[in-house]
Amino acid sequence: MSRKKFLISLLAAFVISFFFKEYHTRLTHSSSNMRTEREVLQTHSDTLKCSIYLSSHSGTRVGYHYEIMRRFSRSHDFTLKYVPINDTVSVWDMLTGNQTDILALNIIRDPIPKSLTGKLCITPRITPLGEVWIMMKNRCPWHLNLVHWLTLFRQNPQYPRFRSRFLPSSPDRCPYDSLLRAVSRPLGWDWRILRAVMYQESKYRMNAHSAKGAIGLMQMKESTARDMKVKDLYDPEENVKGAARYFAFLRRNMHITHLPEEEEIHFVLAAYNAGMTRIQKDREQAALDGKDPDIWSEVAPYTPSQTQKYVETIKTRYLDWITSSE
Repeated sequence: MSRKKFLISLLAAFVISFFFKEYHTRLTHSSSNMRTEREVLQTHSDTLKCSIYLSSHSGTRVGYHYEIMRRFSRSHDFTLKYVPINDTVSVWDMLTGNQTDILALNIIRDPIPKSLTGKLCITPRITPLGEVWIMMKNRCPWHLNLVHWLTLFRQNPQYPRFRSRFLPSSPDRCPYDSLLRAVSRPLGWDWRILRAVMYQESKYRMNAHSAKGAIGLMQMKESTARDMKVKDLYDPEENVKGAARYFAFLRRNMHITHLPEEEEIHFVLAAYNAGMTRIQKDREQAALDGKDPDIWSEVAPYTPSQTQKYVETIKTRYLDWITSSE
């Protein structure tokens, strides 16, 4: 081989080697970037935390936000976890402190602090009242995907029907009626009894939280939830099914299944409000005084006035619904 051909071969080998190394470096870098992106998304793939900060009279709009968040989470293999608002921490600190990923609020009533200008991602309005979802830019790689998903969700032919379940809010319109129908069947009660309880307890707000620690639509305490096998009291389906199981538990353990349905319901509602032990003692005292412990009207005067009003309010609302449907 001549010296000229040797030099050309050597140069060609060098060029090939250079481009091979450059290609390998770029491929490795690209793969690293892909891994990094996947890792960022993976941090959100297990749990997507959400909080809803709306006024106490927001009613079913709370459930509307939650249900849309739940559907988005399911479509992207996230597990949705509701994080209640902490009265001792501002909602903005919850967001910046990574306590929640998505914050739903009324941006008109609660404008963004100047200190967070440019640091947040904001969705288009979820409701006409100025309610939006807000996220931290550095922790929401799925923001644009979320906005795109919301657009497609609203274009779905089934969306108007879905929306009408929740909006507008009204005592006579409950988005959980089909669920209440299902859980009422084992009890043998008219499902509207359970709806009246739900409205009385939470005004249909899935994130309702009382000063005594009762949570959710039908206001169950965590101790009762554990006994009824409820893992997430903020999940409407779990909460309502747990409440129905508790009704059945009260009926069974108060030994009142032999009573007429109306009396049975009265005593179960009273026990749901005041506690089974208290109502059983009141029945015993009524019997000692010569009253019939199986008739609510004769036991009621022994129960707390709040409980008497509770039972009467639920009964009245139920009868109103019955009358209006005839």
